[in-house]
Amino acid sequence: MEKILNQEEIDKLFHRSKQSTPLHPTARRRVVKECDFRQGGQLSKDQIRQLTSLHDNFAPSVSNSVGAYLRVAFQMSLVAIEQLTYSEFLGRLPEQTYFSTALLMPVEETAALQMDLPLIFPMIDLLLGGSGSALPDPRDLTEIEEQIATTVIGMLWRELQVTWQTSWRLEFQPGARLKQSQIISLVPATERVLNVSFEIQLKDVRGVLNLIFPAIVSNVLLRKLSQQGSFHRRRHSVDTAFRIRERLLDASVTVNLDLARIPLRIRDIVDIREGAILSLRRSIDEPMLMALNGTAVFQGVPVSCGPTRGGLIQSKLPMPEVVEKERI
Repeated sequence: MEKILNQEEIDKLFHRSKQSTPLHPTARRRVVKECDFRQGGQLSKDQIRQLTSLHDNFAPSVSNSVGAYLRVAFQMSLVAIEQLTYSEFLGRLPEQTYFSTALLMPVEETAALQMDLPLIFPMIDLLLGGSGSALPDPRDLTEIEEQIATTVIGMLWRELQVTWQTSWRLEFQPGARLKQSQIISLVPATERVLNVSFEIQLKDVRGVLNLIFPAIVSNVLLRKLSQQGSFHRRRHSVDTAFRIRERLLDASVTVNLDLARIPLRIRDIVDIREGAILSLRRSIDEPMLMALNGTAVFQGVPVSCGPTRGGLIQSKLPMPEVVEKERI
């Protein structure tokens, strides 16, 4: 006979079903999170720290060298380090800009340098003997102005090469300025590039300098920086030992070739007269001690070096062992 449940019984069954144990206690509820695959492969905090430490030295070096060359205050500071697609970088470029490349040898990859055009004109004016004033109406560079600007751009590439020498020995071969069509086709639009941005202040003009490196270059650089950080303490101790050794090579020490401590009777010393021979009771083949600044370091014997005397080192004494000796 079919049983018909009333509303109270239905509510009790429904309440029990909510409190019942699931068939798979270890099963967890799936949590769906939003994911932007364009953010994959972004720089980690440690990688940004390593790149920042590397290029923090580049900015003051450029400020000093370019400022001395232009004979004016030149300030450059690191602003940002990021990894983005080349198309995203192109979307940030102004219509008029200075864009040049450098060939990195021996990897045969191309890096790029972009500088705001308003910064170029004061540099050219200074190199031509002017006061370094900015142009009120922006315009493109002439061929002669481009040739003058390449001297400063070449200095930037050389300073960057010196900065990278601590991690990766590359030669930066500066190239010519690129046209707009060449800039677009330099790197595939979807390829990720490393963008290092700096802010430059030259007199009353402020602008941005961007360095662009392809993925293969940035990946190798990050790997070398990571290895360098892993062995930083060991290399630091090696460098410290090398500096200490270099300083010791220029130091002066006193060298003595002495006999070891020899016991003598008071009568032997009292009976010493001019022309008398004092027996030391040591074999002629027994080595003497060569001391450096009073510390016995080697064993050796006296030898003749032409008109002078010398010491022939036969063996080195153990460093922990302190040998007492007496000069005669």
